[in-house]
Formats: sequence, C-alpha cells, structure tokens
Amino acid sequence: MKRNILALLGLCTVASSFAQKPELAVAKAKYTFSHVVDTNKRDKPYVEDMLLVIGKNSSFYTSNVKMNQQINFKKYVAEQIKNNGGTLNGARIVSNRKQQTIEVDHYNFGNENKFITVEKLISEYMVEEETPKIDWKISKDTMSFSGVNCQKAIAQFKGRTWIAWFAPSLPFSAGPWKLNGLPGLIIDAYDDKKEVLFQFGGFEAVKINPIEKKYTNEDEKYLETDLMGNEIKIPAKAIKVSAPEFKRLKDAKNADPYGFAKAQLAGTGMEGMLNVAKQSSGGNSTPPAVITFNNPIELK
Repeated sequence: MKRNILALLGLCTVASSFAQKPELAVAKAKYTFSHVVDTNKRDKPYVEDMLLVIGKNSSFYTSNVKMNQQINFKKYVAEQIKNNGGTLNGARIVSNRKQQTIEVDHYNFGNENKFITVEKLISEYMVEEETPKIDWKISKDTMSFSGVNCQKAIAQFKGRTWIAWFAPSLPFSAGPWKLNGLPGLIIDAYDDKKEVLFQFGGFEAVKINPIEKKYTNEDEKYLETDLMGNEIKIPAKAIKVSAPEFKRLKDAKNADPYGFAKAQLAGTGMEGMLNVAKQSSGGNSTPPAVITFNNPIELK
C-alpha cells in the first residue's frame, strides 16, 4: 500500500509556492451553513459555522470551527514543544478537535478569473478553475437581515435554484461557497427546496496589519496555519494538482490514512509529526464513521 501511495504522489505536480499575491482582509462575514446531506433524515441536517474573509478583489471561505480549532491546537502544540525542551519527540499530544469540520476551503480571485479549492491531506493540495459565472436575475424584493438592507436575486447554478439576498451597501461581489457575482455582499442564500442554507451570522470591517512570523524550530513552523484570517492567500506549500489527481489522492488517504501520512512525510525530516496526527485521531488508523451523503450541494 505504501508503495502504491508513493507512486500516486509522484504523479502530482511538483510542490511549489503559488504565485498569487496575498491581499489583506478588509471585512469578515459569518454564516451558519445547513445542509440536508441525507434525504432520508431531512430533520437532521449537517450544520456548521462558516467564515468568509473578504478583500477588495478576493475572498476566502472556510469553516470558522476549523479555523478556531487549528489556531488553538497550534498554540497548544507550541506550548508542548516549549515544555518538552524544544522538540516534539516524546511529547504527549492530545487532540482538541471536538467535532468533524468541513475540510475544503475556497478562494476566489475574481479579477483574475481564478477560483481555487484547497484541501489538506497531510500536505495541502489545490485545484484551480475559472471563477463560476452565475446568471443572476435581480428582483425588486427587499428584506432586512440583522439590520442590513438586502435585495433578492435568483439563479440556476450547479443543478439547484438559488435565492440570494445581497446588500448593495456592502460593495463586495463575494458570497459563501461558490456563490458570487452580485453588486453587493451575499448576506443570506438558500436553494428553493431549502436543503442548503447559508444564514447570515454577522458582518464586521477589519483592519489588520501583517505580522512577521518567527519560529523557534521546524516543528513549530510546520504547524503554522494559513487560516489566521489576516490575509487572503493560498497556503505557501499548496501543491497544484488536477481534479482527477486530487480524487485519487483522497481515495488513497481514505483507504489507508496512516500509510498515506507515512508516505507523505517520508524524507521530509518531519516524521515526528506522524505521532501528532496519530495521537490526534486517538491512535486509530481507520477513518471515522462516514455520514450518509446522498444529496450533494452540486447536483450537476
């Protein structure tokens, strides 16, 4: 299995930093994401808090739960390194992950017509496509969400009829997930069956200055997260692959998580991180129970 995984990794594009110029965030919007993933259990949708980080010309959509878990776990591991003489060797790492989260992040660079999906499979992989073009029909209907005045728009997209409420007073053409292209931030959105909902959870303008990051050792550097919210940027070591290549990688990880991790870290000098990954999963090498999933967001 390990040999097969190593061969698969060799098919991928050579790791390199993506040349996209980072952009400082100017605002953040929060959403409660609700998705009926199993049509046999419509009363029990999957629910998670999400975050849209917004720049003047780009946006970054991620799990707010995952972001906070990664930030807190990074701080925790850094403290363990400090207390263990500057190394992870022999350190006892206990996961702070209390729930599964959405692992896929979306970056939209509208001015360059680039939409990038990033997912971490030990290493981080990115798949690039054109920014989705959505043919919105804007109506005269208006509504207020938490004091934000919005206007209604409707479109057919990815097999669903979407209703979106956008705020003309917030001049960003961004929105949650792949929804974009309206003359104002998408505040609230859902499909006509209300199987997928993005419900507004708040908006704030931000003024953040980039901070120079310093590391005491390579282990701490490896744990750096790109989800800090300061900048909209592709993870520095994201590996660009095609959609079919990424699917093969993900299938390999699901089939043998521990073997996949071992192959990914082989020869990097970071094999000690495998103990972190193994302990974070409670020492198990098998994936968690799979949620029944018969109703994807994208129906076509």
